[in-house]
Amino acid sequence: MARTSFVISDLHLGAGDHLDEFDQDASFRSFLEAVGERRHSELIINGDFLDFVAVNLEKTSVKPFSRLGCREEESLAKLERILEAHRDCFAALRRFMESGHRLVLIPGNHDVDLFWPRVRERLLEEMGGPDSEHFHFAYTGFYREGGLYVEHGNQYYADSAFENFTHPFLRDPRTGELRLERSWSNCFLEYFANGMMSERNPFVNNVRPIPNMVFLGIQDESWWFKLVYGFKLARFMAKVGFPPFRKSRQLRTKSREGRLDTWGYSLRRALGFITGRARVELQGLEEAEMPIHHLPSEEAEEEGGREDGLHLDPLATREDALSSAARDLLLSDQGIDVVIFGHDHRYYSNEMQPVLEGKKGKYYINTGTWIPMLFLTRTRRQLRWRDLADQSLYQQLLTYATVKRGIHGQTASLRRFPPQTAHRETGH
Repeated sequence: MARTSFVISDLHLGAGDHLDEFDQDASFRSFLEAVGERRHSELIINGDFLDFVAVNLEKTSVKPFSRLGCREEESLAKLERILEAHRDCFAALRRFMESGHRLVLIPGNHDVDLFWPRVRERLLEEMGGPDSEHFHFAYTGFYREGGLYVEHGNQYYADSAFENFTHPFLRDPRTGELRLERSWSNCFLEYFANGMMSERNPFVNNVRPIPNMVFLGIQDESWWFKLVYGFKLARFMAKVGFPPFRKSRQLRTKSREGRLDTWGYSLRRALGFITGRARVELQGLEEAEMPIHHLPSEEAEEEGGREDGLHLDPLATREDALSSAARDLLLSDQGIDVVIFGHDHRYYSNEMQPVLEGKKGKYYINTGTWIPMLFLTRTRRQLRWRDLADQSLYQQLLTYATVKRGIHGQTASLRRFPPQTAHRETGH
């Protein structure tokens, strides 16, 4: 068992074109080198490592409004483009495992293509064909090791949930061939956002929430832009409807409310906190500038040295599907002490109160993303579409979680990779 686990998520490696938002290849290599200096390190990549959704092929058999996605050959062709664009990253992962460390890969909604056997085999080939001791693919959709629970988190949202995430395939009724299942959001991105994103609008995949960004563009762009994308949006909603897909209404959720959160926020839970009826509170402070954390030496940790993590986004003000799911897991009788999610690109860290219903030392972390992000719901400025091209508005923090196992249990913290590597590189 690894003594220390490092968790990252949502890197979104693409094909090296204008749809590829990952520009931190050198930083990723440096991160692996730093992590690799430890003994028996474990790197957990928690979903959306590879962005198959952002890779366009010259010819594709996928229909715009269908749940039926790529054939295995098409997913394999997308993988080849990603491998070609980021060779150094996969070579670094190969060296990491050859040094005796372990890589755990958890699928997300953007790299569900990894469930194809040939796609997974090709990826392993690129990374040197590691054995099961040094590589693990989470077929279950989550990773559990002792008191640590790691899951991407897309299955808690109706727009990104799959009807059967551990076997995301559908049979084409016309041809009988097996195809990848697409989530509502994957269909939306491939039809709408990917086409909207161009050299002129390179920021589209970096702005959240997506509906706010889309309507901002429709309002402020030229009349031709409004007509084209207004029509596309209306056509998509008429064909597909609100999430999830109409044919996926039987999707089951893990939340105690018995349904999926459609927009990532539950009004009922929010009212519960406003009226003081929430049964659990987690400790946290208002969002602040994240301090820089270098990887500490093992000697310092053994002597009891500790680097404080971040306490961001208190749940009293941002209760959502992931925080609710994390709370349920931490308070369950499954022996879970640390829950780590990704998916929504918002980094935050909360530690439970010292004593809470008899539970102690419980941690919930979202590791955020390594691509630059602008959250329209956080900014106080009244932004217009043309303002979104201003790179100074975007925040790019190379965040990760560290989980340490000791004789007194597990501790977890959210950290940021050193600032000299946290700038945008010019690679493509």
